[in-house]
Amino acid sequence: MTDAPSPAPTPEAYVLGVDSGGSGLRVALGRVDTDGPLFTAVCAEPVRTGVGGIDAAHLLEQLLPAAAELLERAGAGGTADSSGQVSPGQVAAFAIGAAGMATLGGRLRAELPGALAEALGVRRMALAADAVTAYAGAVGQRPG
Repeated sequence: MTDAPSPAPTPEAYVLGVDSGGSGLRVALGRVDTDGPLFTAVCAEPVRTGVGGIDAAHLLEQLLPAAAELLERAGAGGTADSSGQVSPGQVAAFAIGAAGMATLGGRLRAELPGALAEALGVRRMALAADAVTAYAGAVGQRPG
């Protein structure tokens, strides 16, 4: 069975960007039709790592409430219930740059897509090492 392709995002759709590293978790909410973030949030506690790599559950414990807060501030009505669930269909795309993604990100790659699809309704995701996202942020769409 194949999943149906995601519909193209509308210009008003939201996008979430996340940076996870040794100094904590940073979350930015933007819109498809707007440059730069609308709102940002910082979780000062770094995401735990262990034998299984980066702790996906701990990342979600921080990310989902932060995403709900940002959506609420943007007027998207993204209120979370006690489990951190946010009303689906508000976030068109999600990208995360995580320190150690290449070597410690197995659990993130396995768990985040399903968890974020369920919690936020997001179907388009990019998971990358923070070195890749830092390079992309510095160079943008110019040749590098």
